[in-house]
Amino acid sequence: MTIEELNALVRNGGIDEFVRVCEARQVKALSHIADDISGREGTRLVLLSGASSAGKTTTAKRLCTQLRVNGFEAMHLSTDDYFVGNSRNPRDENGEFDYECLGCVDLPRLAEDVNGLLAGKSVRMRRFDFAAHEGFDMDSATSLPPSGVIVLEGIHALNPALSEGFAPVGRYGLSIEPATQIVVFATSRLPPSDGRFLRRLVRDNQFRKVSPVETFRMWPKVLAGEKKWIDPFKGLADARFDSGLEYELAVLKPYVAGLVEKAKLELPDDPRPAVFSELLSAIEATDPVKVPGDSILRETIGGSLLEY
Repeated sequence: MTIEELNALVRNGGIDEFVRVCEARQVKALSHIADDISGREGTRLVLLSGASSAGKTTTAKRLCTQLRVNGFEAMHLSTDDYFVGNSRNPRDENGEFDYECLGCVDLPRLAEDVNGLLAGKSVRMRRFDFAAHEGFDMDSATSLPPSGVIVLEGIHALNPALSEGFAPVGRYGLSIEPATQIVVFATSRLPPSDGRFLRRLVRDNQFRKVSPVETFRMWPKVLAGEKKWIDPFKGLADARFDSGLEYELAVLKPYVAGLVEKAKLELPDDPRPAVFSELLSAIEATDPVKVPGDSILRETIGGSLLEY
């Protein structure tokens, strides 16, 4: 898909059907993955890893739905909810918070809760307040049926050090990345990391009270953390899922264009905002594109039918 082809779909009214096809392709892929998991007897734990803004949370929830179609009880857990919070978070060599390292996760508490669920116990789960940068226990307890499956997602999910304290049950590894990206020039695709950055720019502003300038400044650290903490373990995955959507720039433009322009003004020496501004200007979409309520993009723009 090129920018010109995307613009043509917007102009001639074909964008809605194209959206449905893109979304159906992802549903079909997740269905195949769920079938693979279901066919592996004794699998109780799915470890889903992906980089920032790859769509891990929505993918985990949708995978749970596909597993339920196959007759399995499935529960979604996020390692983000087990962040230790700023009071205990490690710092880097410059004395700044390192939010990418494994030390951000309360591993003993995570193992305790996962093992409790796998044993059929009632567990008060953790949640994390990203605005306050602190975690808290849920008021009510939850449990998992004896044959239930936990879908645990997070950037460190495939790192063996994260799960070494877990009970020895059948495991399935899944790696996700928005590999499908729009063609910018004749032979040049938008790098997946750039597609993820635009998603994160919107998400940070809408749901985490982080300014676009701060997101631009943090991004190099995020990418460096991914090379250290995610890339070495991708080969442990049993399957990979493409969380990219060819139509997403048409959806993100109204949300992200103003944020990029703000960053251009406040970061005059940084060339990245200008590059993204030029890219977004090439997208002609001005009217809202109809995004399904369970789309991965809803994790970024809001309005999801899924509970987060």
